[in-house]
Amino acid sequence: MAICPKVSVVIPVYGKFDLSRALTTVRSVLTQKGVDYEVIVSEQGEEPRFPTMNGVRTIFKYHRPQEDLSDFNPGNVRNRAIALAKGEFIYTNDADVVFLEPDYLTRAIKVAERTPTTALYRPFMRRLPQGQYEEFERRITSQGIEEAIASLDKSQDYVATVDCKPIKLRVFEKESVYPKTFTAFEEDFQAYIKDPANQGREPIFWNENRHCGANLFRREDFLEVGGYSEEFVNWGCEDSDLQWKLSEAYNLEFFPANLEVLHLDHSKCYFSSEMWKRNEAISERRVKEGLAKAIEIDRESKVWQR
Repeated sequence: MAICPKVSVVIPVYGKFDLSRALTTVRSVLTQKGVDYEVIVSEQGEEPRFPTMNGVRTIFKYHRPQEDLSDFNPGNVRNRAIALAKGEFIYTNDADVVFLEPDYLTRAIKVAERTPTTALYRPFMRRLPQGQYEEFERRITSQGIEEAIASLDKSQDYVATVDCKPIKLRVFEKESVYPKTFTAFEEDFQAYIKDPANQGREPIFWNENRHCGANLFRREDFLEVGGYSEEFVNWGCEDSDLQWKLSEAYNLEFFPANLEVLHLDHSKCYFSSEMWKRNEAISERRVKEGLAKAIEIDRESKVWQR
């Protein structure tokens, strides 16, 4: 008899996203110990690209991607995967975020199990500079991913590097739903301030020090709140919308501070300020209409049947 996994880790891959980073992300999940899990890669594109891997289930939906992701529905690609998930818990990851500890999922689930209504979101996240990924990948090939992760230098706040050289960062604090911290590498900050047209395009140049797309919740709770909304397109808001629904219905907490993940930095040319504004307007409308109406709309989309 097959073992029913405790947790299903869902990872979306869209269009021409860098397959190397996606593979590194999945390999980091496959190092997890102390818990039964499954990995589901939900891929959309012109043809399947993600290779067959032991312990990984891949679902594919044909879709000719637009370069600006104006046709990308991030809620749908995740809903399709979770509809097939068998785990009691679901962990939503992105294809550019690595687990830094082999007991990451085990420790997170122990926290979520403290009460039957607890869900977790947004763990702290370090950044691997884009220019250092090639060396990190070389170490993975030569040493294995666990050794490559262990070799990273984490002595500096907010980053992890393949060497011990300090990196100059700009740190920005922002008051929002919670106090947020953003970082920008100095060269990115200088590029940002040199062109007035960059105003409103801040996510291209800096990152929050939390992984906004990471959630750990019970599958039955996810179904109860109607899953991800499929009203959002391109980048942003689908995660915060789900987190809003979970916070209204259940006990939503941050991941413990001692659980960190690593972002594999890359170009973010897919960001669109116009689509971001559209998504924000949808989000504001949904909050104003209330949880019950949002759940009704999301269930009517019949995401579990597609």
